Amino acid sequence: MLPWIVAVIAMVAAPAWLIPALAGGVGLTPALAAGVGQSLALGGSRVPELRPPVDGSLVRGFEEPAGPFGPGHRGVDFGAAPGAPVRAPARGRVTFAGQVAGTTWVTLEVAPAVLVTLGPLRTLEWSVGQVVATGDRLGTLASGHASPDPSVAALHLGLRVDGVYVDPLPWLAGLARPRLAPLSEPGGPH
Repeated sequence: MLPWIVAVIAMVAAPAWLIPALAGGVGLTPALAAGVGQSLALGGSRVPELRPPVDGSLVRGFEEPAGPFGPGHRGVDFGAAPGAPVRAPARGRVTFAGQVAGTTWVTLEVAPAVLVTLGPLRTLEWSVGQVVATGDRLGTLASGHASPDPSVAALHLGLRVDGVYVDPLPWLAGLARPRLAPLSEPGGPH
């Protein structure tokens, strides 16, 4: 089987957040393979490259909301230790810094009508109106956001373009990308 056919077959069963990474290994564009054309069309070239805000692995991907108030996961989560430094994923202006439902969050406008939200934070070192550079320390990670591993806290990164939540994965740089490996025999080991 041709490598790209194997990748497409694997993507049918893969979680939505993993599909762009799988596609990158076989020459398909993430937008084409993952069906994130709407996300890319909304963001286009306005969304800058985003850096991972903590040193940690991706523990939960984006799940498209069923509607404006429907279920879904409106961003991605990174696992890290509570108290870990949280850094700005891109240059931007702080548009919100404060409490939401008892936890601290920060929102950066990284381009016109492009907002990145991060939280929960234990400490916050910036206030509304200040401009941060990529990599500036925003604060430290609080525990409390759901993570599959109870010993690890999760930092949520949400991306909104023109008021619509989009998958930030296509714009996140510096993540290890999974690759498909060829099978030693057609159809896999028997």
